[in-house]
Amino acid sequence: MKKNLILLSALFLIGIAQVNAKCCKPTDSKAQTAYTTQQEGKTLKLKITGMTCAGCSNHISNALKEVDGIIEHKVEYPGDLATIQYDPKKTNPDAIIKVIEQTGYKAEIIKENKKEKS
Repeated sequence: MKKNLILLSALFLIGIAQVNAKCCKPTDSKAQTAYTTQQEGKTLKLKITGMTCAGCSNHISNALKEVDGIIEHKVEYPGDLATIQYDPKKTNPDAIIKVIEQTGYKAEIIKENKKEKS
């Protein structure tokens, strides 16, 4: 009985490992292209002033989600920082700052880097 339980558990774990291996990899060339594109772009670091709580960072984050060309972003409170990866062909730092300021906060560039291709 104990051997059967061990065997069944081992088979179950092998099955889970195979399912997880398939779900995390792109399955077609379009998915692979989207993954590769996500790695490119420029990174912008901003100092945000006026945030008083995590709700403020969520407010800014929601506004940034609407900007075409922003690939990925992270707004930190506490810390008052925003790290934004964007496609320079679709948007620019001035436009990003304008969106943040329209939500009622101030933004100042700390650092802007071109992201290295992996």
